[in-house]
Amino acid sequence: MKYLNKKQAQSLFEKYLKGECSPEEERLLEAFLDSYQDDSKIWTDWGFDASKKQEIWDKIKQQTLNEKKYAIGRVYHQDWIKYAAVVVGITLISLFYFKNSNAQDYLLPVDEEMVVLQTGEGKNNLSENSAGDILDQDGKVIASQEGGVLSYKKNSSSKELVYNEINVPKGKTFKLVLSDGTQVYLNAGTNLRFPISFVPGNLREVFLEGEAYFEVTRDEANPFVVQSDDMQVKVLGTHFNVSSYNGSEQHTVLVEGSVSVSHQGGAREISEPRVIKPGQKASVVPEGLNVEEVDVGDYIAWTQDILIFNDESFPEIIKKIERRYNVEIQNNYAELTSARFNGKFNEESIIDLMNTFKESANFDYQINDGKIIINKKESGL
Repeated sequence: MKYLNKKQAQSLFEKYLKGECSPEEERLLEAFLDSYQDDSKIWTDWGFDASKKQEIWDKIKQQTLNEKKYAIGRVYHQDWIKYAAVVVGITLISLFYFKNSNAQDYLLPVDEEMVVLQTGEGKNNLSENSAGDILDQDGKVIASQEGGVLSYKKNSSSKELVYNEINVPKGKTFKLVLSDGTQVYLNAGTNLRFPISFVPGNLREVFLEGEAYFEVTRDEANPFVVQSDDMQVKVLGTHFNVSSYNGSEQHTVLVEGSVSVSHQGGAREISEPRVIKPGQKASVVPEGLNVEEVDVGDYIAWTQDILIFNDESFPEIIKKIERRYNVEIQNNYAELTSARFNGKFNEESIIDLMNTFKESANFDYQINDGKIIINKKESGL
């Protein structure tokens, strides 16, 4: 393997910033960065003066924003060069801090839970690798599964509402197609109660706990309604995301069309509805609803198996990580509670993700009895 001296590495890094690196040069720079345990020492050894450091930082930051890449550790950047090192770790073809495997992986056993469908006839375990039909009590096919998609049959002669319930465990996602053709993408840790067939002349009403992205088939005569603990979303036909995890902010983000969002209290007392436009998010707040402009891509990236943190608190990030990877995390580093981070992960393992956070937020972690435990890094380590 070819190794770089400091002068070569400095030159190569500048080529990278100009977009002139070949794949082989990118691999060499990756290996060079990876050889350092102390991120800040990388930049000191390279001998960049203050003006050069700022120039590199500006270029990295601008490139990151232009390419819609997200960097971990915007809060923990007492030394901005350390933050820059993390940006490089993510932007340089996602290689520097992301490894496909780690010796610690085997120490973190993950329970493989099944997606469960509850019908009037009992529970059905749905494996993502199987196919088959779901039958009603009369032996009639009401739905068919093909891999990670469960599709219900249309029944225009249905006269009464009969509900099924689907539970998607942590660590998994699933797709459901309702009898009217509405497509529902269910995120990890989500429960949805829905009619096996909608009855003409009635609301198309479903009940959500968790998070789901809806692509609703338009039917002006029969509005589609999503009910959660604190929110009601009413549409005729459009694309939107609803998040209603217990203990987290409940919100609706509109991708296209229009939706009417209402806040409802414990007694299901509906507030005055707010109509939101594409690119807006309606969040439940103590006063009712707050509407703001957002980047909808951040909120629906999970449907593409992308995990995004956008200026989020560390406690909320922990919840997302636990749901995504079906793990338990214990944070003993109190200072992280008030910290906020940005980040983007795709196919990285839980160990890859934790190692990236470790580099950015300067903490240590260990795995005990299948639990990830975060501690403050000891001085001098």
